[in-house]
Amino acid sequence: MVERSAFPLGASVGLADLESDPHPTLARLRAGEPVSWLPVLDGWLVTRYDLCLEVMRDPDTYTVDDPRFSTARVIGPSMLSLDGPAHARHREPFVAPFRAGAVRERFASATQHEADRLIDELSPGGGAELRRAFAGPLAAA
Repeated sequence: MVERSAFPLGASVGLADLESDPHPTLARLRAGEPVSWLPVLDGWLVTRYDLCLEVMRDPDTYTVDDPRFSTARVIGPSMLSLDGPAHARHREPFVAPFRAGAVRERFASATQHEADRLIDELSPGGGAELRRAFAGPLAAA
């Protein structure tokens, strides 16, 4: 059992903090406790980019093998539920199509068209809530 006092910010996080608008909570953790034990999740949360990369690049220390992770039980083995060579084998078909150049080549024109359309729909007075009026719809397009 992890001692709550060792991770006071993580211990103060509730599910409600993570469900509706997690960004302020994640920012607070990233600034003050970037690796934190969250009792509400019964697990560790890593919130800083460089530390996330460290975790993802160290399969000898970190694993996706967690009985609480239901993906493997629901859809079977996949790159989300496997480590090591098995993970690499399942991931390999997705590598080339998701490289930045391939994504740009395939989606740049459609993304630019949709971004232009959304910008044209913004308030002529220049005021808008960008997440709702632009970023959200663009991400979903």
